[in-house]
Amino acid sequence: MADSPSHTQRAALARFPAEILGAYERHRAAGDAAALGALVTAAVVDYRPSGAGSEPRVTGHTRLFEDLSYDSVAVAELIFFFEDLFDVTISNEEIMGVRTVGDLQACVAKKLSAPGRK
Repeated sequence: MADSPSHTQRAALARFPAEILGAYERHRAAGDAAALGALVTAAVVDYRPSGAGSEPRVTGHTRLFEDLSYDSVAVAELIFFFEDLFDVTISNEEIMGVRTVGDLQACVAKKLSAPGRK
């Protein structure tokens, strides 16, 4: 069983609805890939730059820059969120190829499955 979330992790999740908190717990407890996908999608929507227009339907093919109006600052904030939430470090090299929500999910999943995960 996974340890209880830290204060930092609880604070990072405080702004999300109960179903996303549940997804986080399912992923922590059992490595549930679908739960990680729901969490990544929710974070992508939540961290969208303000003034980016109406909320689009987000899929794995949704492009961060072109479809969601992300810029480098918004990507950095999103990556900091995942680093805090999962207690990992994601390098610039690891995110350079991330263009879509699916790419981001794969990047985070790969980071979480890496031995020695930091």
